[in-house]
Amino acid sequence: MAVFNSFKRSLRELHDIRCIAAVGVFIAIFVVLDGFCSIRIGEAIKINFAYLALAVIGMLFGPTVGLVAGFACDLVGWLVNPTAGFLPWLALITALEGMIYGLGLYNFTPDRSPKQYIKIVITRLVAVILCNLILNTWALYSYGFIGGSDESLWSLIYARIGTNAVGFAAALVLMPIVLIPVKLAYNRMFKGRQTR
Repeated sequence: MAVFNSFKRSLRELHDIRCIAAVGVFIAIFVVLDGFCSIRIGEAIKINFAYLALAVIGMLFGPTVGLVAGFACDLVGWLVNPTAGFLPWLALITALEGMIYGLGLYNFTPDRSPKQYIKIVITRLVAVILCNLILNTWALYSYGFIGGSDESLWSLIYARIGTNAVGFAAALVLMPIVLIPVKLAYNRMFKGRQTR
């Protein structure tokens, strides 16, 4: 029931012009970070920090907005920097990642308590395992971008654990540094509106 209420509350956020404006700004930040500030290692491995913009959207506006914004991030990113054809599965995976941040961080309070830090850790861990390791690897493998005929999907997942572990460790430092000030600033700007 609480999850359903989060989606419902988040859907109402879409009626607020402040939500639309803020989401537009963070989609632009996502596209810049993803397309122009990422580190490529070979053909299949890309390290970037675009997830921070998506996490902010989920934290401020919840799972429904996170889902829509995740899809929009991938679509706008492709329109700005079309390195290959538009791949719907990858857009849906980014949408799922946005929804995960919305579910995990929508009630985030910037009080630096261990409970809030654990919320960040668990949310990012779920996003990394489900979206990055499993679904992203599967999509890239299915589209033929990684792996050969002699490689199994599980061997590719295993090979990507190292880079995802490094990225996850970086996220444990970066996410609180980004999320806490953004939430505090948002609360100050719209005092009384955010009582989460």
